[in-house]
Amino acid sequence: MPRPMPNAFRLALQQTTSDPAIRRVLWISFAVTIVLLLTLPALAGWGLSFVQIANWSWVDTTLDVLGGVAVLVLGILLFPAIVGAVAGLFLDDVAEAVEARHYPALPPPRRQRIAEMIWGGLRFFLLLVAVNLVAVGIVLIVPGVNLLVFWLVNGYLLGREYFELVAARHVEPAAARALWRERQGRFIIAGLMLSPILLVPVVNLVVPVLGAAFMTHVFHRAAGTTAGRVPAGRAAG
Repeated sequence: MPRPMPNAFRLALQQTTSDPAIRRVLWISFAVTIVLLLTLPALAGWGLSFVQIANWSWVDTTLDVLGGVAVLVLGILLFPAIVGAVAGLFLDDVAEAVEARHYPALPPPRRQRIAEMIWGGLRFFLLLVAVNLVAVGIVLIVPGVNLLVFWLVNGYLLGREYFELVAARHVEPAAARALWRERQGRFIIAGLMLSPILLVPVVNLVVPVLGAAFMTHVFHRAAGTTAGRVPAGRAAG
């Protein structure tokens, strides 16, 4: 019998690469990010064209061009974070696809409050930006203890964020915090399994979607979901 955590990761990976609903989230994320990368430098250059810093036109023109290039370079460096932020808008669809295939008897997910959804999305984006900035910094530093710190810190952060993403679908925040305290070891291990992927170029672009699918399995197994149902006392509508 396969061990629960590796088996959950395998199921998530298989569905990420084969499920049309999940692949659609990936393609939308890539497409929107590429459009942003193509338009933001032009918009930055256009905005800077209205700012005159010097009395020489060639200086202002040079600054306009450099501003557009700086925005493009920053966008490339943060490409995974931008993809993740866009994908974050659809990660609920990823969890829904996983539950439809593997937990079909689950009750409908709870309705989240608007403020709760906005705060969750903002926090998720800020996490992705921080993680990717750290990853870029590590590339510029001699590998060693920094890689270990990156793995541990971001493993914890990813485990926490993806847990909260999935938990919010089925339990109230107070119940989610209680479950985290009881079973946080499992969720952190899941984050530690995802964290090294962030350092792999191109492959790291699928981390948000893969993480949501993976954590959906981990959450239901940790919560004691049996026969496709959330245990009594944890379900919320």
